[in-house]
Amino acid sequence: MIDTVRLNINAGNGGNGCISFLREKYKPRGGPNGGDGGDGGSAYLVGDSSLNTMLHLSFNSTYYVQRGGHGKGKDMTGGGGSDTFIKVPLGTTVWKMYPDSDRNNEFLADIVDENPYLVARGGAGGWGNHRYVTSTNQEPMLAENGQAGESVVVFLELKLLADVGLLAKPNAGKSTLISRCSAAKPKIADYPFTTVEPVLGVVNRYQRDFVMMEVPGLLEGAHDGVGLGDQFLRHAERARLYLHVVDGMSQDPIGDFRMINEELFQFNPELAAKPQVLVVSKLDITEVQELREYLEMELKEAAQQSPIFRAPQFGESSEVPIFFISAVTGEGINQLLDHVLAMLDVLPKNEELQVQTGIFPGTRGRHPLRRRGPNTFHKVKDVFVIDSEEMVRLSATADMRDRRVMLQLWRQMTRLGIAAQLQQAEIEPGDTIRIGRVEMEWF
Repeated sequence: MIDTVRLNINAGNGGNGCISFLREKYKPRGGPNGGDGGDGGSAYLVGDSSLNTMLHLSFNSTYYVQRGGHGKGKDMTGGGGSDTFIKVPLGTTVWKMYPDSDRNNEFLADIVDENPYLVARGGAGGWGNHRYVTSTNQEPMLAENGQAGESVVVFLELKLLADVGLLAKPNAGKSTLISRCSAAKPKIADYPFTTVEPVLGVVNRYQRDFVMMEVPGLLEGAHDGVGLGDQFLRHAERARLYLHVVDGMSQDPIGDFRMINEELFQFNPELAAKPQVLVVSKLDITEVQELREYLEMELKEAAQQSPIFRAPQFGESSEVPIFFISAVTGEGINQLLDHVLAMLDVLPKNEELQVQTGIFPGTRGRHPLRRRGPNTFHKVKDVFVIDSEEMVRLSATADMRDRRVMLQLWRQMTRLGIAAQLQQAEIEPGDTIRIGRVEMEWF
């Protein structure tokens, strides 16, 4: 099962602004009419309930979103880039990675519904020269380059969403139980690890539905990866309730019960604190019927002694409900499902858990923000390097052979306060200034 994937996502750049002047018959001095560039497309993650694996993402790990169109004359704005929507299964957690630094991965979102989550914002389109008309600048020769779209590396991890999770050692009867309760058709055989990936099934009871998930069998050391147990337990994190299935024919059913709970606690203490229902399987076998009273007494004592077991009724009662079932004959299953429905009525739903853990899906925002960074400078040897995103974008399309352009760049530096900073640093005429890839002399 493909349940983790790394994606490289590049949002669309904004289109460049245009430098243009109206030239029409009988309008020799029509003025500047360069249009703005279009906004770049953004990338969104969208939950899709029809998906339960990330196989479709493993073949395409890099996404390039459409950039915005360039502005044109006659105040024509470039077209906006189309957004990209990447479908992921419900229950996907999103982490932002920093592969070129020592920073830890940053949690971004938990995709638990079908609302689009913004993961990489497109760049804003650059302004055309008509934006720079002032009473003292009737002939603006500047236009902005489009803003670069965000480039992110994200790690997606799938944790299946289910109401009820089946936990047990291999060959305890989980597959037979879920096939009896739902339309799921897992592989059933008499050898260990028949089920090698989680199986989901929808259980219908009294015209009510809930999702049951079979977690593949767990072995001692599962939290450390023994038998791929760490991968299986990851999916169990989303279940609201556990059916802890104990094999009635096991050589040590009490030890199996304690081992599973200990693995839950070692993997994530929050899992061990979730409500459980004890289910003893294979009641159709004579030996289990004969040992029923003994098993019930021993399991209740083990549950009461366990510091990590919480009674399902959320009270102080010492009675721990234990259900003996036969998935083959169906004995005891109806009573078990009735009890599960009653518990689900009082347990918080996944949406409520989402709010409690502080996870809030992103909302779609079509128009990119015009991000403005600080306006300052630093010195490299004898060159004054301007640190201003706005100035870099303006100089990218500037014709430095035109003295009018140089004067207008100087005015922009004055407006942004950079010129005053340079003067305080005792810059002198003839010193070199670097703006992006452009160098000019201070005058």
